Amino acid sequence: MFSEIPIELKNISEKDIDKEFMRIAIMAEFDAINMYEQMANLTDNEDLKTILLDIAKEEKVHAAMFQTVLMEVDHEYLKVMASYALAKE
Repeated sequence: MFSEIPIELKNISEKDIDKEFMRIAIMAEFDAINMYEQMANLTDNEDLKTILLDIAKEEKVHAAMFQTVLMEVDHEYLKVMASYALAKE
């Protein structure tokens, strides 16, 4: 997990800044998913486990939301994702 943006904003072009923010947000969501799922696996308290897994699922939705928007603005990423998805069929 990180608590600050892991890039130097001055090194990012203005046209790419939003894409970088979305990638950072996706990383943060995956960090949160991992943290909640790991805690759920470590606890014996079933109520807490249920809550943690529910929150992890919400974080997955957030990650998907950011990925969807990223694909709308990063056409290269969209092509890679589409190509990979089609190759898996």
